[in-house]
Amino acid sequence: MKFKPEIPDSRLSADTLEPDYSQAQNFGKIHLGEQCLFLRRFSGISYLPYGQIVKAWLRQEEVRARMCCATANFDQFYLVMACTDGQERRGQVIDKASGQRCLDHISAKNPDVTIGYVKPQE
Repeated sequence: MKFKPEIPDSRLSADTLEPDYSQAQNFGKIHLGEQCLFLRRFSGISYLPYGQIVKAWLRQEEVRARMCCATANFDQFYLVMACTDGQERRGQVIDKASGQRCLDHISAKNPDVTIGYVKPQE
């Protein structure tokens, strides 16, 4: 399997990534390994070492759909991470409980990460 680093200067060997991905917990498009967080993309799988994550939070996006007799609400949840390169990355999780388990796992692997959204100062 081919792995692509989310941050180019954080390359890891395939010998490290293969076993980590194979035992990783699946939370939708995010897989949590022991050393890295894996994001499933259209072009393959990218990885992000936990040490590269500065902040992490859940984002809930509301999608309303009009149906023949009513309006349905479909909430989608995303794990959003601010990284050491100044970029934000996000991956969709199954539900809010899965997202919370992802946040707990990230904070266990990297105690320095800030959990929760903080509005930027203007």
